[in-house]
Amino acid sequence: TNQSILELSQEAVSLLAWSVEQLGDNFAIAGFNSNTREKVMYYHIKGYSEHWDDTVKARLANLKAEYSTRMGAAIRHGTHYLNLQKSDKKLMLILTDGEPSDIDVNDSEMLIKDTHKAVQECQQKGMYPYCISLDNKADEYISDVFGSHYSVIDRIESLPKELPQLFLSLTNAIVLSLERRTNELSNTSIIIKCLALQLSLIHI
Repeated sequence: TNQSILELSQEAVSLLAWSVEQLGDNFAIAGFNSNTREKVMYYHIKGYSEHWDDTVKARLANLKAEYSTRMGAAIRHGTHYLNLQKSDKKLMLILTDGEPSDIDVNDSEMLIKDTHKAVQECQQKGMYPYCISLDNKADEYISDVFGSHYSVIDRIESLPKELPQLFLSLTNAIVLSLERRTNELSNTSIIIKCLALQLSLIHI
């Protein structure tokens, strides 16, 4: 494929957003990146009350691939907004191309632990954080962050097909874990890491 990781991620999120909109579920999309702890950027793409329309699509298309991956801060921010939603099912998808890192931190283990703590805080609020990683080295660290709640996409070109399927299987698993059927609308937060590429990104 001639598509970049950025373009494939944008296509995948677009397909997922269209699918979730058809299901009638509320969902939000945001992007994130960081340039030291003093500058963690969280980009509004779609709010829970907005429809998947041309304005939202344009925000997604305008994301840039740049900077670092201070993931814990982004998860905490997404948790805050997701916690305000009223639903039995609260799923947070984090799409990223790398491990937690930033230019002002030499010890990568520190940010891995911080992100794991953010994941635990999200879970303690009754949410279901789940990571989709595009990093071919993810097996070295990702279970330390997300436990068993992750998928690694080895063939990035398959992401647009796999992401909507993964979402449906996750929502089914959440309903089963609640040990009862529910007709209440679910809420999903999609946070996309602004991929650290030289391209002129995405956050689930």
